[in-house]
Amino acid sequence: MAQFAQIERLYHLLNFIKYKYFPTKHQLLEYLAEKDIVLTERSLERDLKLIREKFFIDVIYDRSKNGYFIDTNSTADFNDWIQLFQLVVNYQSLNETLIQLTSKCDYIDFDRSVLKMNPEFLKLSLNTIIQKQKLSFNYTNYATDESKNFIIQPFLLKEFQHRWYVCGNNEAGEFRSFGLDRISNLIVLQETFRSSIKNPKALFDKIIGLSVENDPSEKIVLSFHPLQGKYILSQPIHLSQKIVLQNENELRISINVIPNYELLEQILKHGDRVKVMEPAWLKSEIIGRLTSALNQY
Repeated sequence: MAQFAQIERLYHLLNFIKYKYFPTKHQLLEYLAEKDIVLTERSLERDLKLIREKFFIDVIYDRSKNGYFIDTNSTADFNDWIQLFQLVVNYQSLNETLIQLTSKCDYIDFDRSVLKMNPEFLKLSLNTIIQKQKLSFNYTNYATDESKNFIIQPFLLKEFQHRWYVCGNNEAGEFRSFGLDRISNLIVLQETFRSSIKNPKALFDKIIGLSVENDPSEKIVLSFHPLQGKYILSQPIHLSQKIVLQNENELRISINVIPNYELLEQILKHGDRVKVMEPAWLKSEIIGRLTSALNQY
C-alpha cells in the first residue's frame, strides 16, 4: 500500500507541474492536499529528488519564475512513466472500491479475450533485458505452424494491441520481435552482451506497430467520417497525428510514418468510415485489398 501511495503522489505531482505554469512549492502542496495527500515541504523535496534520481525526469526550479517545470526535451521516458503511473493509480482506485463489495464481478467487466501467455515470461524477459543476458526459446510461426529455436540479444519489451513482444537482435544481428504468446521453452543464458542500440524505443517512433522498416517516412492523409473522427481525436493513430481539416462532414488528419503492414491494417479496420487521400500508391493498395475482400463474397 505504501508503494501505491508513493506512485499516486508522484503521478499527481508530475501532472500538475506539467500542466500548471511554473507552480510554486506552496501551490504543489495545496494541490496535493486537495487530493487528500498531505506533505511537508521536506517530504515534497524528497519526492522531487526521487523523481530526478530514480526516474531520470528533470524537474527544475526556475528562480526567475519562482516555480517548477519539467524539461521534457531531456527526459525521453517522461510520457512512458506518466502512463505507467496512471495505470497503477487507476487499478488501485478500482481495487479500493471493489474490495469493499461482496459481489465484485457484478460491477466491472474486463476484456474477455484473454491472451494465452505464460505470465512468467514477461517478468523473465524484462529481467534479462535489464541484465543484458541472451535469451533462448522456441518460437512458433503462425503462418507455417513450424517451431524454430532462436537466440537473441533482447533490448525491449513492447506492447501492441494487447499482446506483448520481446524485441532484440538475432544471432545474425538482425532486428526481430517475438510475441510472448508464441514462445515456449524460454531459457535465460549466462552469456551477456553489450547492446549496440542506445535508444531501442526510437526504432518505433516512425511506425505503427512492430514491423520496423528502413524505408523513409511518408506523409499519410486520411479522411474520416465525422463520427469516427471523434474516436480518432480521443485516441490518435500515431504521435505525429495532426488535424488537416475538421468540419461537419469529415475529419481529415495527417500522420508521418514509415508505411508497413500494421498501417494497412489500421486503415482497413475502419472500413467505409475512412478514405485515403494521399499518397496515391497507398490509395491504390487499399482499393486492391478491399476489392480482394469483396471478391470473397
